Amino acid sequence: MLSPHLTEAVLTKLGFSERPAPDRAGLEDVYRAWCRRVPFDNLVKRIHLVSGSSAPFPNGEPVPFFESWLAHGTGGTCWPSSAGLHALLVTLGFDARRGSAAMFDNLSGPIHTHGTTIVRADGVDHWVDSSMLTEVPLPLVPHDATCHDDAVGPVWAEPVGELWRVWWTSAANGEEIGCLLLDDDVTSEHYLARYEASRDMSPFNTAVYANRNADNARITVAMGRRFERRPDAITSGPVGDDRDRVLVEEFGYSEAIVAALPADDTQG
Repeated sequence: MLSPHLTEAVLTKLGFSERPAPDRAGLEDVYRAWCRRVPFDNLVKRIHLVSGSSAPFPNGEPVPFFESWLAHGTGGTCWPSSAGLHALLVTLGFDARRGSAAMFDNLSGPIHTHGTTIVRADGVDHWVDSSMLTEVPLPLVPHDATCHDDAVGPVWAEPVGELWRVWWTSAANGEEIGCLLLDDDVTSEHYLARYEASRDMSPFNTAVYANRNADNARITVAMGRRFERRPDAITSGPVGDDRDRVLVEEFGYSEAIVAALPADDTQG
């Protein structure tokens, strides 16, 4: 649970003048606002890794996650951002659970590599993901496939036993990505442990990655390039020396946090 003061500050920055109701309509409003205002990124993680500190990642808990977002506009990778979204939803009265999944399970197998959020509204579970930023909660209906056929961020789910595999597409090239839900109700300690485990191996350890939604578009900085996905095409080009300007002007990060970022170790 977040404190009343922090909750008010978060809701204000998300664009709410009053507290949303903990129902399906309220869930849609909160998640849409999150997708437009809280980026998926590795800025805090990247800075911490390059510092050489062995201390836990500084944004793993919901309170420091939101304090960094309020001060610098940073989001997080899946574990801290899912923890933050879960904490906000629970504070607002939603029936939310922490999910743990295997991203690219067809390649990695059933390994816990992705955090997500499951919310029960109107008697139905919904996939509400802080990494995929699909704008609309995806219903998870037992024994039935469901989809959100969006031109920029399509997402669909298929039942796998008692759980689901969710399919979404890469902002960089439109590739289909599978994500197998392994457990739909894990602890905060599980999230923190998996976040720390990503210190040794993760695609978000060696270069800046940032992803945000805009009107009919998804903007991504990754592998030293800027990608823009729109309904009709995906365009890209190197960011080069413009990286910091793009992060400040297009993503809204503070100049202070961007100045603390190291150069990428690898570039595409």
